[in-house]
Amino acid sequence: MKPVSFTYSGTVASPMDRVFDLLTDPTRMVEWLPGCRNVTPATDRKGKGARHRVEFLRKGQRVNAEIEIIDYNPPTSFGWVEIRGRTGARTFFALQFQGGATMITMKHVWTPKSWRAWLNGQFYRRRHAHATFDGLLQNLRKVLMK
Repeated sequence: MKPVSFTYSGTVASPMDRVFDLLTDPTRMVEWLPGCRNVTPATDRKGKGARHRVEFLRKGQRVNAEIEIIDYNPPTSFGWVEIRGRTGARTFFALQFQGGATMITMKHVWTPKSWRAWLNGQFYRRRHAHATFDGLLQNLRKVLMK
């Protein structure tokens, strides 16, 4: 099946190192990731291969996910794949220097496992993906301005 993806970009008025440090610190994910309520970070490693448990609140329901870091290249890229929850969904962040600011590009990729999953994905496509990214960007700006 062909992957379904969304890509969004925005700018944060903060140096790339600070943005990367915030994005990759699992203990601070609650501050910037919309819907995230709790994170249990991996205890044995940091960076690629680390697995974190993340609890989201979606439509009043608690949803548990486990993510594994699959891309960790300081200070330019970071990404994870969901092991539990939306299995196989991947989220990537690319950071680029822009003067005194940082351009953040977020890409979310999901590969349906069957024809039926693909069809459901077309009908129930993540309707508010742009609003989610906008909320994420606003949260990053607010946290980095402190």
